[in-house]
Amino acid sequence: MLRFNGRRAISQVYLMLALSVVVALLVAWVLPPSVAAGAQKTKVVYWAHNFPPRAELDKKYVAEFLQKNPDIDVEYEVIPADFDAKLRTALAAGTGPDLFAQWNGDMGTFYAEKTIVPLDFGTLGFASQRAFMDLYISPDNILQGAIFNGVLYGIPNEVSIYACYVNKKTFREANLDPDRDFPNTWEDVITVSEKLTKRDSSGKLIQQGFDFDWGSSVWMYLQWGAMVRQLGGSELKISPSPEAEKVMQYWVDLANKYKLGGPAYWTGQVEDFTSGRASIKCAMGSWAKPLVEEAKIDYTVKKVPIWRNAKNKNHFDTYAYFHMVNARSARPVQQAAWKLAYYLDSFSVDYLVKTGLLQPRKEIVDSREFKETPYLNLFLEEMTASMYSPRIPRFIEVADALKRARDRSVVEGMDIKRSLATAQREIDEIMAQK
Repeated sequence: MLRFNGRRAISQVYLMLALSVVVALLVAWVLPPSVAAGAQKTKVVYWAHNFPPRAELDKKYVAEFLQKNPDIDVEYEVIPADFDAKLRTALAAGTGPDLFAQWNGDMGTFYAEKTIVPLDFGTLGFASQRAFMDLYISPDNILQGAIFNGVLYGIPNEVSIYACYVNKKTFREANLDPDRDFPNTWEDVITVSEKLTKRDSSGKLIQQGFDFDWGSSVWMYLQWGAMVRQLGGSELKISPSPEAEKVMQYWVDLANKYKLGGPAYWTGQVEDFTSGRASIKCAMGSWAKPLVEEAKIDYTVKKVPIWRNAKNKNHFDTYAYFHMVNARSARPVQQAAWKLAYYLDSFSVDYLVKTGLLQPRKEIVDSREFKETPYLNLFLEEMTASMYSPRIPRFIEVADALKRARDRSVVEGMDIKRSLATAQREIDEIMAQK
């Protein structure tokens, strides 16, 4: 028969209690409070547009982030199609993801509708917004696409700008040197383009020297508007505007007077160049390099031309995708979302090498990978001198009004001043909408 020893039993109880306290303290010390207490993890819903090389890298770093932040859960969703429309609709309805990356063309609307929040630099461990911005090259310029009234609303996930891809072969066939004879001013573009142009017996273009992009209305900001701003004007104040009139006349003359291009000849942003039909194409970023090389084009890259009498030395517009956080998400979710965004955007060299995307943090310039990638320094130099398109609500509606003005003059032959005056009335009505 076993005998019960009371004193010994009491000692064992105290020992077990002491061990329990020690274990509890260790758990609280090792794990975040929410996990240690058995609380539900903070969940971040993250939407991204479909770019397979970037998505694969995102998944890798999301997994790493979750290992380092066991108190956070991430629902990562790549939207296969219609990302822009789905995101705009969801945010306007007061729903949508907690974290998303979208381009600066939509930021004016998001800001006006108060659907995004300022960067939480404190949560990321920075003493000030300036301390965070100083991670980047030329931050006041390159981050301007996400700054409103001096406040930063996003972390750049991808920054890009157009430059001019030049077909060396067609230059040499025209007895031109692709470096020495490249037209650095808009005035010289017409002259050089005529030398590069080839036509069939009916006069139809079979090889173009240079042409603008005539498809999406957004190019009226990125190209046409940038040329207006070089002269000191604005695409939002186009009538009366000698700057807007001069640029519109240039586009009209290129298509109709000199017959060097126009809507009838345009086939695509990249296709005109990779097919070998256009000798100079100025609407491709660093992301186009593999496409051009796959097409086996012998090429070089030059900066976008500037007017001889330019008041501003900008090239075509800078554009960027920024990570932004939903204003309607709960505060703890917002903090977790900023942590995730900052983590994903802290591997600039890896994203450059594996996806071709440029995140212009200072450390990337000193990297071997950056130095060994041709022409990246040229794109970066353009960014430091160029501008973002106006970040306004109804961004695309204004772009559509500018495109209609262009087509009235280029295609229909309407007087430029009259066409711009019509567009100005449309723009004023769009901008006046609440």
